[in-house]
Amino acid sequence: MRKVVNNNGEDFILLFLEKSITEKNLTKPTIDCYKNDLKGFHNFLKKNDYSLFSCTYYNIVSWIELLRKKSLEQSTISRKISTVRQFFNFLFVEQLIEINPVTNITAPKKEHTLPRFLGEEDIKKILNYLYVNKDTFKNFQTLLLTELLYATGLRVSELVSMKLSNLNDDLNSICILGKGNKERVIPLAKITKKILSQYLISSHYLKSKEKSGNSWLFPSRSSHITRQTYYYKLKSIAIKSGLNTHKISPHMLRHAFASHMLKNGADLKVIQYLLGHEDISTVQIYTHVNLKDS
Repeated sequence: MRKVVNNNGEDFILLFLEKSITEKNLTKPTIDCYKNDLKGFHNFLKKNDYSLFSCTYYNIVSWIELLRKKSLEQSTISRKISTVRQFFNFLFVEQLIEINPVTNITAPKKEHTLPRFLGEEDIKKILNYLYVNKDTFKNFQTLLLTELLYATGLRVSELVSMKLSNLNDDLNSICILGKGNKERVIPLAKITKKILSQYLISSHYLKSKEKSGNSWLFPSRSSHITRQTYYYKLKSIAIKSGLNTHKISPHMLRHAFASHMLKNGADLKVIQYLLGHEDISTVQIYTHVNLKDS
């Protein structure tokens, strides 16, 4: 076992996160989740006078019980346990601990809940409002973001971080480098291509691009617009379209894309590819959504 010179848990958490970024090529949102999960776990240990490097199986069980008492969703608890398991596996492999306390820790089985998504009529209301009011650049950009998301099923992080280099020369398709460095080419519908081409030659976009000095498709002052920025734009449009704001989020548009494609006869494997999922079972849940609606 390596001798721990500095028993500062935060330093080893940072070391684990850096290793995860380098070796697993994880996205920033995933790393942020890891960081928050481990920070919460470490705070629990300190509050109860437990040491990170002498943490036991029973300490972790106590932490899991606390999570359950907070009435967190099973998926959230499973994610937190997974993060802590990976962290202790890292400490064990690096010989920073002699006994791995997570060896017999099991995560609760995931609940296969049906995803919430927007109906076709709700999406029409949002798009109709944006088309009627696309005279402002803010609405025009939100229109393009929404058209792209609903037409391609991109993850919102993939959407807002798109670069001009992601676009095919004739705008017939986009090329996305998703999770695990896996590339997928997604075709664009005529209406999406039309809005995209209009956006690229708009004076406001050209000025924004010039000011930012970069090649982001949706530039901001420093880099590209954030997921949160688009989320709030979409919420604002939903209110103006007369929709319940609890029914709207970028992720729901991704679900709607998959469900509506399946409803219109698309093959599950095609949907799996477009969404960038490795496991077909992740996509099969949309069959239950459509059966429920039929």
